[in-house]
Amino acid sequence: MATPVLLSGRSPKSRQCPGIASQERWAQCKHRFPQSWSETGWCGPWSEQRTGTLANELSAMSLCCARWRPAPGGPGRRRCALGAVLLVLLALLWLGVARPELASLPQGRRPPAGTNASIRLDPGLELEGGNDGDAMRTVWCASAQPQVLPRLPKEARFRAFLRHSHCRYFPLLRDHPDKCGGRVRLLLAVKSAPEHGERREAVRRTWGRELTGPGSGSGSDFAAVRTVFLLGRGAAEEGPSGEALRQRLEQEDRAHGDLLRWDFNDTFYNLTLKAVNFLRWFQHRCPSVEFVFQGDDDVFVHPANLLEFLRSRQGDPRLSQLFVGDVIRRAWPIRNQHSKYYIPPELFNQPYPPYAGGGGILMAAPLVRRLLPVSEYLPLFPIDDVFLGMCLKRLGVVPQAHPGFRTFGIHRSRTNPMNWDPCFFRELLMVHQLGPPALINMWEAVHSKSLHCAKTASFL
Repeated sequence: MATPVLLSGRSPKSRQCPGIASQERWAQCKHRFPQSWSETGWCGPWSEQRTGTLANELSAMSLCCARWRPAPGGPGRRRCALGAVLLVLLALLWLGVARPELASLPQGRRPPAGTNASIRLDPGLELEGGNDGDAMRTVWCASAQPQVLPRLPKEARFRAFLRHSHCRYFPLLRDHPDKCGGRVRLLLAVKSAPEHGERREAVRRTWGRELTGPGSGSGSDFAAVRTVFLLGRGAAEEGPSGEALRQRLEQEDRAHGDLLRWDFNDTFYNLTLKAVNFLRWFQHRCPSVEFVFQGDDDVFVHPANLLEFLRSRQGDPRLSQLFVGDVIRRAWPIRNQHSKYYIPPELFNQPYPPYAGGGGILMAAPLVRRLLPVSEYLPLFPIDDVFLGMCLKRLGVVPQAHPGFRTFGIHRSRTNPMNWDPCFFRELLMVHQLGPPALINMWEAVHSKSLHCAKTASFL
């Protein structure tokens, strides 16, 4: 049996059986806890041996955590303790819910027989802690089936989320290893979905246009802006029109070379998977990127203002920890079951930490790299904005609020004329929400030479 290799660079023996100093004791540990070991990682076997009931699954996960022996003081012990308590509470959700809902959930796909269950980003990619095949073997989650089924009742969707929450990393279906080649001042990482081809085209025609040339770079008057779109698998790919959608995506990527796709279903609850998989991709692909803007595909962004904002803060010692956006503070989980942001009390029953609305955030690359190891230890949360806020809290970083980020529009009242005034858009950094026609029209209006504004307000 292959010894798992961890991406964190720490010895797997110290993570899973501290104090093991010899091969004999190492073998004894594996023999003592046989259900906790496989080439897929410490919780692989129990996750494959489903019994069909939530209570049994929670019990299996508790045993898995109990058998996992993290190093003293390590975050793994706290994670398992918290997870065990949380999962026992969530066992109550099983009462009164029909068993067939869980039994109908599809199992994760397995690698073809005779193949190595490893995820390979690139034959030449070297990962910390060993070669790429060994390191990837510990994070294999070959489940392209839905982690969350949108048509199920919300409680069943949360059970589905919990059942698959041990799976964090998925194979890359499309990768562009050279996207961050050279010095890149700003990487635009746009969260999209396979079916949103029209939105992506509008972004490419407007704020997602890549730039190489004079600008506001560090150390010299040079800037490079690169764009990638973050996608999973679309629900439509499983239907009759699935092949047509896949062909359109292939043609789109051949034409533009900017799609990153992972082998998980692109659903709302899986946006957190998109975030953690992007963090990992960024860690290994983008050593020379200085800043990252991560946003949705239905927002208006002013890249020139972003670059000017960064230039104005050049030399600030706090710039390496920059995390700025439309920050939400003292928010509680929404209990309205009709809201897509609904969170049951059993899952989280305290105020959220400060977090930035996911419409758009600007981050310094050093902080993005610090987020990766934290995101590997914290339990996944179904709302990606909040999950990043939890990671920031663990790092001791406070997100910065900025008036140039408007997650809810320029004015909260959608009928207010300010929401469609290009003079306001010209001064802002990010505005949510605009569909493709409105985005293109606003972009052209903002950059029109005939635009004359009586007053200007600087948000930089």
